Amino acid sequence: MKCPVWFLPFCILTLAAGSAHGRVELLAPEDNAVLPSVPAAQRVVMAKPTQGERRSAAACEQGPWGESASITVSWRMTEGESGPWLIRIGADAELRDGKDWWILKKVLIPDYSGVYKYTLANANLVPGRRYWWRVWCNVKCSEWECGSAIGPNGCACGKTGPAPASEIRTFIVEDVPPRWIALEGRTKNMRDLGGWRTTDGKRVRYGMVFRGEAMNDNSVSGYAPGRNRLAVEDIAFLTNSLGIKTELDLRTAREVSGMKGSPMGPSVAYVHRSSQAYKSIFTPDGMKAMGETFRLFCDRKNYPVFFHCIGGADRTGSLAYVLNGALGVAKEDLERDWESTFYPDIPNVVDNLTGQPFTDSTYWRSSRHFDDGFAKYAKEGDTLRDRICAYLKACGVTESDIEQVRAIMLENPANVK
Repeated sequence: MKCPVWFLPFCILTLAAGSAHGRVELLAPEDNAVLPSVPAAQRVVMAKPTQGERRSAAACEQGPWGESASITVSWRMTEGESGPWLIRIGADAELRDGKDWWILKKVLIPDYSGVYKYTLANANLVPGRRYWWRVWCNVKCSEWECGSAIGPNGCACGKTGPAPASEIRTFIVEDVPPRWIALEGRTKNMRDLGGWRTTDGKRVRYGMVFRGEAMNDNSVSGYAPGRNRLAVEDIAFLTNSLGIKTELDLRTAREVSGMKGSPMGPSVAYVHRSSQAYKSIFTPDGMKAMGETFRLFCDRKNYPVFFHCIGGADRTGSLAYVLNGALGVAKEDLERDWESTFYPDIPNVVDNLTGQPFTDSTYWRSSRHFDDGFAKYAKEGDTLRDRICAYLKACGVTESDIEQVRAIMLENPANVK
């Protein structure tokens, strides 16, 4: 049928909408590629064997710090389509419940060879895991009444089929902790306590315990909670994707005045345990708080747990040191996890002139306080884990409690897919 001249524009649009689209050709990363879990600067620093060497290296390295390594993907369209685009990464080959990145057409411009490239920052992936990914050329529905974006299953009205899609490829995230967690709101310094190897060949499970800054500010008035730091989308991510069931708040009663529940909402149990840091965990008040706090981790129904103080550094770092230490993580890795909060400005460990530790009056953030404190609970030949467990028993924790936490938190790396 011949199209009348006056109707020609509509005919052209209709033919264009009904014509076949080109294919999306994935270029990078290659199938089965192993991608870094932490940025290069942090990896260089953490590879150094001593705190002093890591501090010197951090001063010379350029960030980014306190975040996971970004992932850059690239592709080409065989027929020159120009988006918009949809990128999905999922934890299974069918890409169910994957994370999506919708990219407007005007955001991406191909290079001279027609290659599109996009960097996915802070994807919150788990180190050591395999992921699958795909790219769609997200054209619009041809129906005038609909006009919506076409996703993997078609448009909203169902009259236009799925958008042109690439093959599904897979990659593996390198198994190097820590796993940083990025939120949209003001809560920072959040990471998974998992990933560290123990001296008996186990690994601390990812996705069970998280540490970070507070999810709301300290109370200003002394009777009302501080302002919420979370964005709306953070709450869904924390409660659905991470599945957090318990918030453990280590701040003082004054800091949490007026708190009745978690900023993450009623689905998360809020537990307040005013706690101490560094050498103060060995005082009577510090030991009482540590015993009460540790027993929270003995009950499987409390997991996943998110614990914090206000900045996620000192009180939070001290509890993290004890938890992972009781699991059997080596001293060097306990220090690496603590230092990750401060990169690139790791607090002084030794006097650069004398090579000796600073005195307590000028030197308060270091594992020296842990060394001195746990040494009081040591017998000849004891490991650091032995000393930490002896300390916990002095706090009222039983051997059965410790073994229960180990059963929940440890896994055999060989069984991890």
